[in-house]
Amino acid sequence: MSPRRLILLLSALEVLAILPIASFPALLPDFIAVWGLTNTEAGWIAGVYYLGYMLLVTPAVMLTDRIDARLIFISGCAVTGISTLAFAAFADDFWSGLLLRAIGGAGQAAVYMPGLRALTDRLKGGEQSRAVTFYTASYSIAISLSFTITGLLAEWHGWRWSFAGIGLGSLIAAILAWMLLKPQTPPGAKASSGFALRPVLRNRDAMGYIIGYAAHGFELTAMRAWVTAFFVFVLARDAAFAASLPSPTVLAAIVTLIGLPASLLGNELALKIGRRRALILIMGISGIMGVLMGFTALLPAWVSLLYCAVYFIFICGDSGALTAGMMAAAEPEHRGSTMALHSALGFGISVLGPLFVGLALDQAERLFDGQGVASWGIGLAVMGIGALIGPLALYWAGRRTV
Repeated sequence: MSPRRLILLLSALEVLAILPIASFPALLPDFIAVWGLTNTEAGWIAGVYYLGYMLLVTPAVMLTDRIDARLIFISGCAVTGISTLAFAAFADDFWSGLLLRAIGGAGQAAVYMPGLRALTDRLKGGEQSRAVTFYTASYSIAISLSFTITGLLAEWHGWRWSFAGIGLGSLIAAILAWMLLKPQTPPGAKASSGFALRPVLRNRDAMGYIIGYAAHGFELTAMRAWVTAFFVFVLARDAAFAASLPSPTVLAAIVTLIGLPASLLGNELALKIGRRRALILIMGISGIMGVLMGFTALLPAWVSLLYCAVYFIFICGDSGALTAGMMAAAEPEHRGSTMALHSALGFGISVLGPLFVGLALDQAERLFDGQGVASWGIGLAVMGIGALIGPLALYWAGRRTV
């Protein structure tokens, strides 16, 4: 299979496998109402997906040093699909939703990075950098489709059939990966010595990208979890304008789709002015915009929506460059360990994004006696503050490295 076809195939399978990821955030206002959830509880269910991911990602990625990543990817797709179907059939309250979303996140741990490893193990030289950027950028397509398909199916047939439909997508990805990807033994499988944390921690260059990725994940998952609810609040303040627009879920899908070209353009900027410099610039602007996002509800609704779209460009502009930087900085003999820590810390911190915003919203609503612009401003400012850790980490790492 040619490199181009291989990149397109793995990216397409990634999209199918990741479809369940935004299913709960897409319908978060509905679940809050139907299940009687607090903002904090909703944040837990939205964030626990990444907790499940964090707990399994290290062994899943480390296994790619020993066995074909294709097999791990297929297993992850199957677990994700089955857990999403189980959510459709059995979830009916906070605890059942929390458990099944955690299992789904654990399945995703065997999808995203193992899929990237399955791709890069089958490519050589300069093809790998391009493949990493395109594969990570395709993640935004998956998120956008997750919002869109979840919202449309829920509108037509109810949320249970919606979850069932996207769960089938993950199972189809498992079948196609088994049929279309040729088996391959990973390079250096016999020499692998397992997870080695200390050498990765000593690699200051790689750690800058890893910490930056964690800050990016905190911001990104918070935005994805709460953007639909924020749009509901903004549009409720301008009913006439809202009547001319698609549903908040579809609007959220449109905004998240911007992440695909943004990630590609961010990587091109990194090639022109230097990866670290580009990332500090992009992440700094993104963090500041995040701090201010909730307060845009004071402005006309169209201005707030446009602001969110521009903000998402900066949120996603660093994703591909951060992962490509980590891959480039990783010592060859510890690449699996570096990828494992990159994913474990990145997605582990991602758990906190939706949760911390939910906690801040609950506290602000108590302080201001109900939901309003001030509570959304304070709640969403949390995600911007977390994002600003990223450029600080990259600056720290760059003080002694080129």
